Amino acid sequence: MKVFLGLLLGCVSCTLSLGQDAAVHDSIVLQLNQELSDLKKLKISGYLQAQFQLAEAKGIAYPGGNFASGVDKRFSMRRARFSANYETRSMRWVLVTENTERGISLHDIFGVYKIPEANMQLTAGLFPRPFGFEQSYSTRNHEGPERARFSTTLLPAEADLGLMLSHTALGPVRLDVGVFNGTATAADFDSYKDFVMRASVKQNFGKQSLSAGLSYYTGSVAQGTAYRYELKNNLDVPEFILRDTLAHVKGSAVPRQYFGADAQYSFTTSIGKTTLRAEYVGGQQPGLAANSDSPKSSAPPGTDAYLRDFNAVCGYFLHRFGTSPWMLVLKFDWYDPNTAIGGVDIGQSGSRTGAADIKYTTLGLGVNCYLKNVYFMAYYDFITNEEAPFLAGFKQDIRDNVFTIRTQFQF
Repeated sequence: MKVFLGLLLGCVSCTLSLGQDAAVHDSIVLQLNQELSDLKKLKISGYLQAQFQLAEAKGIAYPGGNFASGVDKRFSMRRARFSANYETRSMRWVLVTENTERGISLHDIFGVYKIPEANMQLTAGLFPRPFGFEQSYSTRNHEGPERARFSTTLLPAEADLGLMLSHTALGPVRLDVGVFNGTATAADFDSYKDFVMRASVKQNFGKQSLSAGLSYYTGSVAQGTAYRYELKNNLDVPEFILRDTLAHVKGSAVPRQYFGADAQYSFTTSIGKTTLRAEYVGGQQPGLAANSDSPKSSAPPGTDAYLRDFNAVCGYFLHRFGTSPWMLVLKFDWYDPNTAIGGVDIGQSGSRTGAADIKYTTLGLGVNCYLKNVYFMAYYDFITNEEAPFLAGFKQDIRDNVFTIRTQFQF
């Protein structure tokens, strides 16, 4: 009897022990599944663009970064970005850093709160402005080495600090409305804020796709001094005229207003996929005597304000040859920072006009080869400036064409 009871107690003990082990095992499995589920919400990606460039002359200005004095050939890391993206059903968190020979810096950091029931989402932080196609199209996918000149001039650094509301419940139409500092990635230096809006549509038709958008940007930049100049005709000669310093004092709001329209059309045939893109931007740009750049510094302007009417256009012809890795790239863009004056009048004595009023036209021709996780680019920029007989350095076209060979690695 004692032996029987001993055996019974032993069996019960083993059963309890096995039950506890199973419970512990199930708990560990549950925890690992939860951690695996959390890891699936985190996506890590990145790319780097290593390149060699040959300029037509030493020390030229170039939208992708000016060449140093005495340099016409250079190796550089144009971009090298590392991205962490954590996403759930209701939230998205994004961090992007730039990592080049110029240092490590923050490129984007923002959060997105999603409201699926209302087809809406709220984005806050440092992220691309919703203006036009060229500005918002990722540099990871760009077919040329740089965006159009107007994009790097009017909307530098690709991103700005602000808040945006997006709505996607209007059929094929998407609406993005945002408010931003207006100083790109730098801290703000005034109390003025910029309003940006874009309405876009996209539709697929079998082997064809069509998308288009309308954009609007309105805001202000603080006047750096008590002096503001606007272009007027004086005896049929355009010149910058000083506005009333009683009405326009240091810190006054100089208007910044853009209108944009863009369209993209793609179709596939037996010889491959062809894509056509076009974009127009026009409006008023507050700048300085030396340039028409938008603010990208945390310091207010230190010189007089110059208000200019501008327009710009860019267009692409892209063709991917069948299932091959090869793509032909043709690109055209112009940026006229001052449409009220032509080259024949720029630089005339007393007009206060100069290099910041010169129109630039660029024709780009390139070939890309896309392989798995890497692509190669060979691209030539033919850059032409408006000739100005009264302006030193611009009496003829500057020798500033650039040839780029680039390798992009991505994961």
